[in-house]
Amino acid sequence: MTELPITSPGRAFALGAIDSLPLVVAAAPFGILFGALAPANDIPGWIAVAFSALVFAGSAQYVALGLLAIGTPLILIVLTTFVVNLRHLLYSLALAKDFQFAPRGKKIVMAFFLTDETFVTVSRRLQMQLSENHRIAYYFGSACFMYGNWQVCTWMGLWAGSSLQNIEQLGLEFAMVAAFIGMLVPMLKHKANVLAAIIGFALAWFTRHWPYQSGLVFSVVVAALVASYPGFNKSEKALTNETCASEGSVS
Repeated sequence: MTELPITSPGRAFALGAIDSLPLVVAAAPFGILFGALAPANDIPGWIAVAFSALVFAGSAQYVALGLLAIGTPLILIVLTTFVVNLRHLLYSLALAKDFQFAPRGKKIVMAFFLTDETFVTVSRRLQMQLSENHRIAYYFGSACFMYGNWQVCTWMGLWAGSSLQNIEQLGLEFAMVAAFIGMLVPMLKHKANVLAAIIGFALAWFTRHWPYQSGLVFSVVVAALVASYPGFNKSEKALTNETCASEGSVS
């Protein structure tokens, strides 16, 4: 990540955007593809624009668009997107302690802008020590960049879907898969995270046929419980302390 000195909220905001740039670039094809799928499924463009502006959740938008295209009742669409977005509850819990000082109004706004990419970007920066005075500005720097990019890409996709043929078959969604892999790999430094990733992948595979992606939510919850198991954290902390002590004795 960028190692620029953070001397003001304005600098923190800019740094949040800069640190998010690789993930913004990776998300762009995903946003374009979403916009292109609207005209391909005979769905009015304003619905896709409203989804991106008011829902702002890539995977949930894809699910909702697909359900809308086959005439699914509105209440079922709402419930399904709610289930798909439950992982954001885990993100919120992970960041709650670091932003407990923030006013409630700002927390509500931050919750709306929370995405996978912003969560990863902010979490990495917090591990590098980010002052409380700059955390909110840094968060919004990342979140606003992601939000603006998603809106622009949705409009680009609407144009491409109306002007070009078979754009949905170009495999643009692979960019998002690569982005998620890039977000995951740096987190595999601890035994608990590795085990959680293995369990999450296995469960997601075996529950892939569950309706409305409920198997994915189940897998994420179980993996998160594994990663948060106190026994792993205590053992890794003890191992770290033991290693530091042995290095100190050798020196």
